[in-house]
Amino acid sequence: MENILELLYDLPRERIHEQDSPFVRAARIKSENLDRLTASITEEQRELLDAYLDAGSRVEDMRDFDRFRFAFHVGAQLMAELIAGKEEML
Repeated sequence: MENILELLYDLPRERIHEQDSPFVRAARIKSENLDRLTASITEEQRELLDAYLDAGSRVEDMRDFDRFRFAFHVGAQLMAELIAGKEEML
């Protein structure tokens, strides 16, 4: 079983989008353009592109985690202050 932080962090990645949603349309356009690009490049260029995309994916994962961590800390701080009796915040 995952711990609660891992569960909360991974939850948005499991979300299913409707086929006509803006997310799915954007993902489809991205995929089609990548297919067109990779069809027209050499093997060496393809390897370089793959390395670039892998690095971009790792950076995005780190950004996602930083956003999650910030939001979690803000939520925890808000909860702590509410529990401590600072209801006037709301």
